[in-house]
Amino acid sequence: VWMLKTNGGGICDHEVGAGKTLIMCTAAYEMKRLGLANKPMIIGLKANVFDIADTFRKAYPNAKILYPGKNDFNKQNRQRIFNDIKNNDWDCIILTHEQFGMIPQALEIQEAIMQKELDSVEENLEVLRQQERDISRGMLKGLEKRKQTLEAKLQNIQDSIAERKDDSVDFKMMGIDHLFVDESHQFKNLMFNTRHDRVSGLGNPDGSQRALNMLFAIRTIQERSGKDLGATFLSGTTISNSLTELYLLFKYLRPQALERQGINSFDAWAAVFAKKSTDYEFSITNDIIQKERFRTFIKVPELAAFYAEV
Repeated sequence: VWMLKTNGGGICDHEVGAGKTLIMCTAAYEMKRLGLANKPMIIGLKANVFDIADTFRKAYPNAKILYPGKNDFNKQNRQRIFNDIKNNDWDCIILTHEQFGMIPQALEIQEAIMQKELDSVEENLEVLRQQERDISRGMLKGLEKRKQTLEAKLQNIQDSIAERKDDSVDFKMMGIDHLFVDESHQFKNLMFNTRHDRVSGLGNPDGSQRALNMLFAIRTIQERSGKDLGATFLSGTTISNSLTELYLLFKYLRPQALERQGINSFDAWAAVFAKKSTDYEFSITNDIIQKERFRTFIKVPELAAFYAEV
């Protein structure tokens, strides 16, 4: 709890049964009490949020907690609950992951993030075109398709900005200034851009909308504070089977620290901290094929220190 208060968030990767729920509730209340956060929010799995709310109430019986029921997020009640979050001084708001996903994200934040992703793809395309003979047609085609997809998403966001209604409430208007994400591995599938399209084990670079919404929310908080973090990730499996997951944790929580190191993409991060190897394996049809993987970390002390800061 002291670490989370001092840092303004971070990663709590305790194993199951180590008391993450009480840590989360105590940290949220202490941040509010000390003026480090004005309106913290906790989100968790549908099966766990009752226990989270119950733990919070038992620990702090006089706390002003908003714990909406499932009917509060019906289409006809949603705007009322959004205004309730916005207009009241809550000690903590407790939602399920699904309820959190129903909250609209600020369109300007969405536009800025999608523009940055598009810039990264265009930079990768330029690098590939300069390599000429060393690239495959499929690699180039994949990035060009990704560019078109991002351009379409960006245009949709810009159209939504032009057609926006004044009475709509979004996450930014609610004033949430710290987000506790229980079982945060549910959001690990965040989009990223890479030229390493043939490397195995990197995961899906397109990511999921659930993870993208989380990025929008965290960037909203970080933009308000002018600092990294602004969120606390709690999970027993923050990193499970891909080194991409480690990069994406930094992308969520330490964007300014990455920029100070000149890292603005997965490829730039991998060039500093990961080593690619090539192996030969048997395919399903019993042919020998070449497989590339990022198998090992390099600069491990620096990487460990960077992770320890989160």
